[in-house]
Amino acid sequence: MVAKKSQDYEDVSGNNEFAFLAAELDRLNRLETLSETVQLNLNGEWLRKLLNEVSDYIYVKDRSSRFVMANRQVAIDIGLDDASELIGKTDLELHPRETAEKFFAAEQEIMASNIPRIDFEEPSILANGKRKWFASSKFPVSNNAGEVVGIVGLSRDITDRKRGDLLQQGQNKVLQQIATGRPLDQVLETLVVTIENQLDGVFGSVMFVDDSGTKLLAGAAPNLHEDYVALTDGIDIGPKSGSCGTAIYRRESVIVEDIMKDPLWEDYRDLIEPFGLRSCWSVPFFGKGSEILGTFGLYTKKMRSPTDHELKLALEAARLAAVAVERDRDERKIRYLANHDVLTGLPNRQEFKAKLEEKVAECRNSGKTVAVVFVDLDNFKFVNDSFGHAIGDQVLMIVAERIKEVHDGAHQAIRFGGDEFVLIVEGAAAQKPELKGFMNRLKEEVTKTIQIGDLSFHVTCSIGAACFPSDAENAAQLLRNADKAMFAAKASGRNGFQIYEPTRPERSINKLTLLEEMRTGIENNDFFLEYQPQYNLVSGRIIGAEALVRWQHPVLGRLMPGEFIGLAEESGLIVPLGRWVMKEACRQNREWQNAGLMPITVGVNVSARQFSDAGLVTDVRAALEESGLPASYLELELTESLLIQNADQAVELMDDFRRIGLKLAIDDFGIGYSSLVALKSFPLTRLKIDRSFIRDLDYDENDRSIARAIVSLGRELGLCVVAEGVETAKQQAFLASCRCEVVQGYHFGRPMSAGKFGRLLGMTLTPLDAHFG
Repeated sequence: MVAKKSQDYEDVSGNNEFAFLAAELDRLNRLETLSETVQLNLNGEWLRKLLNEVSDYIYVKDRSSRFVMANRQVAIDIGLDDASELIGKTDLELHPRETAEKFFAAEQEIMASNIPRIDFEEPSILANGKRKWFASSKFPVSNNAGEVVGIVGLSRDITDRKRGDLLQQGQNKVLQQIATGRPLDQVLETLVVTIENQLDGVFGSVMFVDDSGTKLLAGAAPNLHEDYVALTDGIDIGPKSGSCGTAIYRRESVIVEDIMKDPLWEDYRDLIEPFGLRSCWSVPFFGKGSEILGTFGLYTKKMRSPTDHELKLALEAARLAAVAVERDRDERKIRYLANHDVLTGLPNRQEFKAKLEEKVAECRNSGKTVAVVFVDLDNFKFVNDSFGHAIGDQVLMIVAERIKEVHDGAHQAIRFGGDEFVLIVEGAAAQKPELKGFMNRLKEEVTKTIQIGDLSFHVTCSIGAACFPSDAENAAQLLRNADKAMFAAKASGRNGFQIYEPTRPERSINKLTLLEEMRTGIENNDFFLEYQPQYNLVSGRIIGAEALVRWQHPVLGRLMPGEFIGLAEESGLIVPLGRWVMKEACRQNREWQNAGLMPITVGVNVSARQFSDAGLVTDVRAALEESGLPASYLELELTESLLIQNADQAVELMDDFRRIGLKLAIDDFGIGYSSLVALKSFPLTRLKIDRSFIRDLDYDENDRSIARAIVSLGRELGLCVVAEGVETAKQQAFLASCRCEVVQGYHFGRPMSAGKFGRLLGMTLTPLDAHFG
């Protein structure tokens, strides 16, 4: 054996530092003894013993990556009794194939290039399945002829440090995913994998308590067999329900060392045995108010108890799982409140618009028909006035249930607001002959006797419908025409139904002609601005205005934004039009200030096309410089959907605006899908509650809850909250009770000319109640 080793050493002896070590070891192996006078007694085993005392790996391999020499630590980790058993073997004979091939490839590259690799990380999976990380340095070894004949390696075990880094990275990633609203299953999978990467031979699992509190549902278990996960989905919670079901029942951690013998698994042994799992440790996690949410479990294929480190990791994982699940619940609740009517449980108009546009797009591609049906209760105000709002709410719930019964889930129904309901009707029922029968059944069902306690009465309804594509070109027109048909039914005496029929051809304008006229109109100053005042509810003063563009068309007369803004956006003319609006709003505001009127902020809407225009910042600067208006008196109003399209670009652009000194408002807040993300990510100064949440404040508790929550959220974030579309004294009073700062709407003033607004601003010392008290 010594001779063989000596020959091997000769193959790798060269001009490398290790050449001396190899040569010395060879020389010492040939010596039988040294002089007895040498106190250190250096015999042939001296250097070998020295190397074996080193906790790092030290090894030499030949040109084929076969071991020529290795110290004892290499053998111990691989599971061999003596380092001599490594000689002549390659990593393919000692490690799993994937690990061995990585080692081989790296070493062959070093020897081929004759360039060492210093202090690089090498992950390794040992033959027993344990994962380790090493900081390795590998040097090519040359003979006297300069030929590379092998490699010498030094590897230090950095597993503890690496796992600490990975744990911190994994925890940060989980928290980041929670904060950015990533899907719950993705967050929990990241959590489970993070914990699994810390442990050897351990599989993680998260399970949830169902709504009934009696069963456990599968959550995340990325590395457990999918058949086992499916079998355990929906297991009972109880005193003998395995580790997880029992942990929920007891509300404490449950450690099972041997699944095949522990009585807690008696009813589930046949289920788990085929998957080779032999121990399971489960930690329950809780929400606010000690509500139990689920469990974090760890499985192994060996019969054993967890170490203190493993148990600590499981407890930490359970804590993070609780945070993730609670955050998901809160977000789902917010989304539900934003998109559903609390009273009836039906979707509300926020969700309806997207659904209708989706259905219209489908029908445009397929050639099928879709209908919109408007149901409006006749004289519902009499019910509230006669019996009170509590009875009125019960009537609305009864009507909603009756509408559900008629369509029986085949169509989509929503509460549109107040006493109005809308249905999207598809399939055969959307054809006009069948649609009449459907509407008649709907009317008959709604008008049946209503019995509430000792009260017995009827309500009637007027129903209108319109069909796509025969009655409309798009979703908005379809809804508008169904609404017209409903009003026609009311005009015919109520308690009836009608399908839309155009009474006269609508004014048709060639888009190209209108586009050219718009270009000319911008040049000829045919556009003008009106200003709608914004009042501070505490002081009663006008503190701002929203600039709204109008077009005095030379032939068609006064056109509102809905009649030309879409075309301007589509064609790109919105950029020069928006530039004009910006300049005119700044000029007018400065003119008011020069006249000695109280300085106010004027808000200007910015469209998606404008926001993506590279010259927007330049246009803003030019408007301010030409007018002499201080930047703090100009506010740009941006929509949620606009900001989320390219969030990084939006943040960069908004930072530029804030450096200029502008105010930034998020418009129509609450109707987008990313409201909380927008508030968290963008440098805003104000948020404007969409008018759809204000319209029904007088009687809709759902809208009251949402409005109250938005105002509170805005205040907590240090934002000024503006309520748009305030039209009644009751709405004003409610908003004041919520401590909403600023209001805007017809109750305080319609959009008006610059001259009229200036006169109103001159009266700003008059308290608000003097005008609207």
